[in-house]
Amino acid sequence: MKNTILVLLLFLFAGCDGKIYKNIYDKSKIGVTIPSIEVVANDERSLVISQNIMEKKGFIVGKSDYMLRVEYRDYTLSCTNPLSKTSSDYTYEGLLVLELFYNGNKVYSIYRDIKKDVSEKHYLTLIEIMLEDLELKRG
Repeated sequence: MKNTILVLLLFLFAGCDGKIYKNIYDKSKIGVTIPSIEVVANDERSLVISQNIMEKKGFIVGKSDYMLRVEYRDYTLSCTNPLSKTSSDYTYEGLLVLELFYNGNKVYSIYRDIKKDVSEKHYLTLIEIMLEDLELKRG
């Protein structure tokens, strides 16, 4: 009983990242083989982390019909007005968004609110879910 209460308290005070939201826009791309993938991002850190993860997963990162767009929004930098902060729920400090496109058409999107600083683990989690949902194969 003591252990159960301790675990519940740890979860309560540790804080969790937000729920993961995802959508498949083009189900015809499930199970396809991708010869290469282009990664673009709104910041250098997101670009480097995402490219490294895709390369570790065995994908060739370069010019391609498939493009993974990665965006990290840091709410702590974008909103500095103290009045607006009091009128909103500021439980989360950022948002991580991944979108996969094929020839400019959206195939898949996944996003999650981030509680603290974004880490490589956050990118890895979303990329792994995307690869699993779409059953993507490397070519």
